[in-house]
Amino acid sequence: MSRKLLLGLSLLAIAACTPKASNNTAATSGSRIINGTEVQESDSIYKHLVSVYAENEDGSVGICTGTLIGPNTVLTAAHCISTKTSNLRVVFGLNIDEILYAREPDIKDLYLHTVSDVKVHPQWNFEKNQEKASDWHDLAVLRFRGAYPEEFTPAEFLQENDLGILQPGVMAYVAGYGVNQASSREVAKDEVVGFDEETLCDDKGCIALKFSGDGTLRWTMAPISTVENTELRLDEKLSGTCGGDSGGPAFVVVDGKFLFFGVTSRGSLFCNEVGVYTIALKLKDWLGPAIQSLK
Repeated sequence: MSRKLLLGLSLLAIAACTPKASNNTAATSGSRIINGTEVQESDSIYKHLVSVYAENEDGSVGICTGTLIGPNTVLTAAHCISTKTSNLRVVFGLNIDEILYAREPDIKDLYLHTVSDVKVHPQWNFEKNQEKASDWHDLAVLRFRGAYPEEFTPAEFLQENDLGILQPGVMAYVAGYGVNQASSREVAKDEVVGFDEETLCDDKGCIALKFSGDGTLRWTMAPISTVENTELRLDEKLSGTCGGDSGGPAFVVVDGKFLFFGVTSRGSLFCNEVGVYTIALKLKDWLGPAIQSLK
């Protein structure tokens, strides 16, 4: 079964931030989120994270990440909601496949939940957003059936009066179930590529992109580079998010506590330049009523 990695590899929006690969060399490679560490059950952020998993009607599946923010409530990215609600699942745990293919029914009852309702920010519009540098409103909230496992707990938000902490140079902690390796090679325009590759063409030619290593929960950190109205960007030249990490959280640490402030939206083509994050509290006028209206 093929997986469609939903990074907001609406990538194309800021692909110019990353040079085109040449000479069939890998653009990025390694043990990553990109360049991250596998999350352990003892890590503070583990208890707030979920996968938003879509079983698409064409037989493929989509992977995103989300943050538990209430008893049955998950915050994720709007672009992760690419199928009808009945096709969505919330998966708890360090590895998606271990839960999806578990033989024990009680494991699935605890860690795999169906989604009952979804609300997407009304100003999210992928086509129109392509013309905008920022403020994409890439946010969605969903409700799942059943209770979350006892070792999990909703994330604590950064307080609105503390948003001034989000300044260039401050380290943000990000996490997700996305790929840990991204590579590319030059191909002819009509060349048939592997089933696990995607072809991207521009006026200079075509490349085949390959992303792998998704399904395992990883985390890393990167410094804030710029803050714009409802979004901020992280400098991810050394490490950052990639395909499948979309919708995942961004935290800052204040007095030793991980405080949630952002949602992974999109990034540069090879996941090695910049990541863009929606500042959730900047959209609180929508978020609060949306949560209340979930069924």
